[in-house]
Amino acid sequence: MTRFLRAFDAKIVHAISLSVALGCMLAPHAATAQNIPAFIDGLDLADTNTGRSANAIQRTCGELIQTGFVSTTGTSSGNELWRRCNELVATAQGLTSGPAVRTLGYTEDDDLLAAFQQVNGEETLSQSSLSQNGTYEQFSSIGARLGALRGASSASVTSVAANGSEFMYGSGGGAAADDAPFSPWGWFIRGTYASGERDPSDPNGFVGEENGFDFNQYGMTFGIDHSSGSRVWGVAINYSSYDLDMQTLGAAAGGTSPTDRVNDSTIESDSVSATVYFDYTSDSNVYFSALMGLGSQSFDLARSFIYVPTCTACAADVVTQSRTLVGAPDGDSQASTLSFGRMIQSGSWVIDPHIGITYDNITIDSFAESDSGNASNEGIQGISAMQLMFDKQTIKSFRSTVGVQFSKNVNTSFGSVRPTFSLDWHHEFEDDPRELRVKYAMEDALVGAPVVVPGASNDFAEGFDCTVSCFTLLSEAPDSDFFVFGAGLAASHSNGIQSFAMLEGLLGYDNLSTYALTIGLRGQF
Repeated sequence: MTRFLRAFDAKIVHAISLSVALGCMLAPHAATAQNIPAFIDGLDLADTNTGRSANAIQRTCGELIQTGFVSTTGTSSGNELWRRCNELVATAQGLTSGPAVRTLGYTEDDDLLAAFQQVNGEETLSQSSLSQNGTYEQFSSIGARLGALRGASSASVTSVAANGSEFMYGSGGGAAADDAPFSPWGWFIRGTYASGERDPSDPNGFVGEENGFDFNQYGMTFGIDHSSGSRVWGVAINYSSYDLDMQTLGAAAGGTSPTDRVNDSTIESDSVSATVYFDYTSDSNVYFSALMGLGSQSFDLARSFIYVPTCTACAADVVTQSRTLVGAPDGDSQASTLSFGRMIQSGSWVIDPHIGITYDNITIDSFAESDSGNASNEGIQGISAMQLMFDKQTIKSFRSTVGVQFSKNVNTSFGSVRPTFSLDWHHEFEDDPRELRVKYAMEDALVGAPVVVPGASNDFAEGFDCTVSCFTLLSEAPDSDFFVFGAGLAASHSNGIQSFAMLEGLLGYDNLSTYALTIGLRGQF
């Protein structure tokens, strides 16, 4: 009986010790179950990209606790994800309800918001700014070619979705077709350089939905066509390369670091597209054009994030985070344009009023980032946990164009020169913000993890219908109305070769400025 009582007492002591140990791990976290929601709601940021992603961190941390990844020294990716989310949750506790274990030490709201900004992946929204460029750069080139064959520049322009918003550049000026009896087969080649910048939606980086960025674009189009009386049939191939750099913004999390809230993230894109086109011009100089194109894109994304603890006596595993996450999704596009206009001769001037509609549909594949680990050489190295997974994206645009172009033919000793001026008004019908579903890539791997908290369940889920780490990033709503102004010079030479240059800029688009320079040659076989 005495041995039984001693054994029974030992089991009770063991059970109590285990409960106390588990309670010591969980109590700080259970007590802070609403820390991030309370912090975000207190700042009225719940319905922003920052707020939605921060609340997802809260849910992920709680789920990791009940599935057993509470460890400050464990070497699994689940342990690493818990350490990072827990220090953000604990910091929110320190800012809302007093001292907490494993805090980053921040005493200012903006420092914690900057850390949330670092990890939410909203830089990826800028991917849409590159997705439409190849097809529209090609449409612009073909429009210029058809204008030359009709005897005046067309008013086609190139469209680029700036972080979910549309901006325009790159309609090429043309020159009057030479009257000499050249072959009905013709060719053209056209190169474009464009540059621009988008201002951030919010100078503090936390309330607005998009980061600022700078971009550069280089494009080349080559095409051949056949003219038969009033009709033209042709095909063209375009290659475009784009580089987008995020604008750094403000002081980094922690305040004293030389790094920034938005850190040198980059997106590069290469696109190839093919277009078939048809143009008809009546005896009364009324014309109709139809273009249809297919394209493919490849992307290389590198997203950096840094946050720096400022606590004077940090927990051993609370260390500077300096990571680079990369992804390489592919995409495809379908686009079409219909346009109508009439060339009106007035003395030596040609006036070209025109209208048109453009529809395009872009798809970008779902992808997961790769995590480089902590580049600060602190903490446990070689563990990947902070990478995100992004859902498949569909970007649609349906846009009308109304514009006019003026050109004047001037004869010279070496041929004719044609200055050209254009103004186009664009109206976008697909002007709702774009949604992008995001989750931690680690969640899919944790679906079957055993649960260590009695009575709890593993709620991790695959796909983007999950309720644990999934959240939604929203772009800014694209501007419904904006203008493009262009000025150029074209020349027709005595050998039948035509050359041209055109400079264009965007007018009336919020937070966005851009210009493009286009040069090209045209001729006959």
